[in-house]
Amino acid sequence: MWPFRRRKRFKDLPWSGEGALSRRSYPDYASYVAHQAAKLAVTKNIEGHEREFREVLRARLPAVRGRALCLGARLGAEVRAFRDAGIPAVGIDLNPGPRNPDVLRGDFHRLPFRAGAFGAVYTNSLDHVLDLDRICGEASRVLTAEGTFVVEAVEGADEGRGPGSYESFFWRRVDDLVDAIASLGWRAGPRVAFTRPWAGRQVLFSKA
Repeated sequence: MWPFRRRKRFKDLPWSGEGALSRRSYPDYASYVAHQAAKLAVTKNIEGHEREFREVLRARLPAVRGRALCLGARLGAEVRAFRDAGIPAVGIDLNPGPRNPDVLRGDFHRLPFRAGAFGAVYTNSLDHVLDLDRICGEASRVLTAEGTFVVEAVEGADEGRGPGSYESFFWRRVDDLVDAIASLGWRAGPRVAFTRPWAGRQVLFSKA
């Protein structure tokens, strides 16, 4: 069994999976959307987190040719980090908050962009996906042939961290997530560890 317990508040959203990957079981797509969109309202000290995240992400961003798209960008710290590096960027999130000029309201399973529109797709939100295959397919579609899929993943359940109340997808080890993405037609680069604003690894994927 997975080494974590369900939060009582979401006892009606059970986890399933005995292998390296696990996911919440939602009764329907609307329930998934409502659950994920609700996170912003209960997140504490979000302004402080966004400031720190913008700073540390800027320092570790890879070189990018063209525009960047940030998936699950919430209030847009990652969008602003790319722009600080001189890279045009836009974000998408189910709930970007009111009057957010940096992040579009939308679902990263269904990206409203043309094929080949971006030189990079960035996300640290794969622990909030409903369908990993769909996300990776959409990232591939909107990237140029030479584009980079930049994934930052929190350490997994066997690495000292379990999912919180709003995660919908999780892994035992970051390597398990990397292997799952690679199986969907991506070539993985080196894993680069980081510790702020949380412990995890950055992996650069290219189209196989």
